[in-house]
Amino acid sequence: MMADPAPLDDDAKRAALEHLLSQPGFRASPRNRDFLRFVVEETLAGRSDRIKAYTIAVDVFGRRADFDGMLDPVVRIEAGRLRQALANYYIGEGHLDRVRIGLPRGGYAPAFEAIGMAPPAAGAAAPIATAREPAETPAEPAPPVQAKAVRRDPLSRITAELPRRPWWLAGLAAAFLALLALGLFALDRTRDQVEAQPPLVLVAQVQALSDDSPTTALSRTLSRSLPAAISRFEGLTVIAARPDQSDRDLIAGIFAREPPSRRVYMVTASVKADSRSARAFWRLTDGRNEAILWSGTTDSPFTRNAGVAPEDDIAQTIANAIASRRGVISAFEWKAIPTPPAPGYACVTLARGFATVLTDSLRGEMTACLEGTVAQDPDNAEAWALLGYIYADENRSRSAEPEVAKAALAKAEAAAAKAEALAPYSSLTQETVSVVAFQSGDMQRFEAAGKRAMEMNPENPGRQVVFYNRLFLLGRYDEAIDGLRQAIGRRATPVAMDQIFIIVDLYRRQDYGAALAALEKIQLPNFYLYWLLLAATQGELGNPQPARDAVANLLRLRPNYGAGMRVDFRNRRFEDDLIDRLANGLRKAGLQIK
Repeated sequence: MMADPAPLDDDAKRAALEHLLSQPGFRASPRNRDFLRFVVEETLAGRSDRIKAYTIAVDVFGRRADFDGMLDPVVRIEAGRLRQALANYYIGEGHLDRVRIGLPRGGYAPAFEAIGMAPPAAGAAAPIATAREPAETPAEPAPPVQAKAVRRDPLSRITAELPRRPWWLAGLAAAFLALLALGLFALDRTRDQVEAQPPLVLVAQVQALSDDSPTTALSRTLSRSLPAAISRFEGLTVIAARPDQSDRDLIAGIFAREPPSRRVYMVTASVKADSRSARAFWRLTDGRNEAILWSGTTDSPFTRNAGVAPEDDIAQTIANAIASRRGVISAFEWKAIPTPPAPGYACVTLARGFATVLTDSLRGEMTACLEGTVAQDPDNAEAWALLGYIYADENRSRSAEPEVAKAALAKAEAAAAKAEALAPYSSLTQETVSVVAFQSGDMQRFEAAGKRAMEMNPENPGRQVVFYNRLFLLGRYDEAIDGLRQAIGRRATPVAMDQIFIIVDLYRRQDYGAALAALEKIQLPNFYLYWLLLAATQGELGNPQPARDAVANLLRLRPNYGAGMRVDFRNRRFEDDLIDRLANGLRKAGLQIK
């Protein structure tokens, strides 16, 4: 019987790292080699508590001190690539390695594993250590919606036995395993390609909870309004049940023609109406296992909005909760997307969620995968629209480099034109046209396209926030703030960033107490505008110490910001009088403004 593996000392672990990094079969990028070296060396130095996304981003990838992992997923993306490089190495050239390094999911601390090693004899040299991700790795958090099962590496047990067998048998087994590994790799790629499809959303007939005429009429009209409202959101394939079709018949028909890998959601609702209001009870379930993923109750008092029919009001509320960028389905879909995302559905889904909160690194990742998507599928209107949106953001963020910004705007205009040619009646297309027009200074087109986008999908509050934020920058303050407040009220869940222009307007109106109260209700510690507004507000209120603290946090995120404050706000198209007011508050807070 073979002895249990002996614990590896630090020298063996260092040898494992150096050996791995010297192997041509370990195909990791230079910065991911640095990533691996950093986490191993920090662990061996007893500093494993420093192995966090922030430290890796700053120390390895050169991110600034204001790095925010929620907005910039570079560490998560590169960790996925590093894990893949390790896995490829160990099913290929490194399959006989006897000591392996892994990067278990759920964190970034390395794990070392000795495979089939007996304790070395006294005085024997330490074996060369190499790396392997543990055979069984906890899956990334994934929704109960058609989540991939965690698969045990079928090669690890067999390769662990190879050193104990005759050399010719080991060689024969190794050749067999190489073929098997290729087959498993191809199978996994095929599975991923099959799974990378937009989910199906099945909408059952709405059930009446009583036999009275108002309730039965509402159930019929909501059965038509609800699937229509959900279908206005991009990235979903919506199928509505026929009036005579039961839930089980609807699902059975879908399962008969769709592959088991495709995710299926089911929306069911029931209603009750009286002379004063209507109430709907709804839930979202996994269509394959009937697990309840979310549920809610929606009320529509008839006096609340005389211009909107109750069935449309209810349908819009449910659709927003389920299908918006920050809705329930998006949350589940994002968890299931591999990193980095492949071109196609996965890329488009991720870009849809991050397009409005781009950082330099995230912009680069999204640009690359979207360009790959349109190269593979030139008729993908949604990918073209998102690409135009991201190019427009690059134009705004690179204004200090005129030639780069000019080229980005030209690409944005071309992508927006392509999206409009392919899908002129898409609300996402019109949103992109609006954003690109704003960047190019065509304010008439900005407003017309923005309003068309909101008319095409009135259930999407995120789209409305984007439009009214830019309208605010044109100096149409009251109109913009009124629209913003209405859009924020339609959010299924609060979004802290939505409050920024509300707070700017309170400051503009010199209501500093209300501005401070609003700032204290949100927490955006890694967003420099939060600290800027807090510093200026505290400065105007005559609170010197809190003002200085806020300035210190602002400078932590944006060193020497006072020198470029005016340029920054002009690039964002703020009106000069508002820039002057903010600069005055910052001076009172102790920041030198040029």
